[in-house]
Amino acid sequence: MKRIFLCFLGSWCLAQADLSDLEIYKTHLEWGTFEGNLPSAGPIPKSRYETFKAAFEHFEQMDGQIIVELGTSRSFTHGGLPGCNKDDPIYWTPLQPENWDWGAGFFTRMVATSLSHLRPMIHTVDLSPSHIERCKIMTSDFSHLITYHVANSLDFLQNWPSSESIDLLYLDTGDMTPIEPTAQLQLEEAKIIVERDLISKNGYLLIDDVRNQTPKKFGETSELGKSKYSLPYLLSHGFEIVMDEYQVILKKK
Repeated sequence: MKRIFLCFLGSWCLAQADLSDLEIYKTHLEWGTFEGNLPSAGPIPKSRYETFKAAFEHFEQMDGQIIVELGTSRSFTHGGLPGCNKDDPIYWTPLQPENWDWGAGFFTRMVATSLSHLRPMIHTVDLSPSHIERCKIMTSDFSHLITYHVANSLDFLQNWPSSESIDLLYLDTGDMTPIEPTAQLQLEEAKIIVERDLISKNGYLLIDDVRNQTPKKFGETSELGKSKYSLPYLLSHGFEIVMDEYQVILKKK
């Protein structure tokens, strides 16, 4: 049974959701994945909706506990609206999901919405204090499940307790342009993940923006976006692909 909360005086609330509620946001997730970002040739990969759904279903089936997101949800609105990447909470419209930042995937809210019935421990990490503050506002109704970290992703991974394996790790740090610093950062993240054996035996590693076309508009030749270094490294260090779409899901061999 879902618990229904009411909204008073403009405060935000939502029913306690379960995985089936991801379907509500399917159109938004598909639009945000591909708007102005379709590959010029070859088949169109499946959207974030499909890989989110697969990862969340697996987390539920494995009785997962710990979720880590590197790179938090950082904007109240998508790029076509006033308020994009602004700090003023007046731009957050919780009852109008069409305004949300679907171009970035909105993972923090989607994972909390879909898996709150399991009461997971969600950790979201970002180097920017303002990004974390915005995320706190956008996920306030799920704050009892989320720990918000202002931290460098590499420091966070290095300091993660070795006794607590991660069941779902979402890699989404860095910007799409320039791509080289982001790709190098993700490689360093991948090395720590492997060297410290941070992923649980049946856990998933979910990488965003692998098929993002933005870098190619600025001369990038790789087809792997942020993951042009990290993905080959992971595949040669004990991981295998579960889904290879706009996002990529990996697990240990």
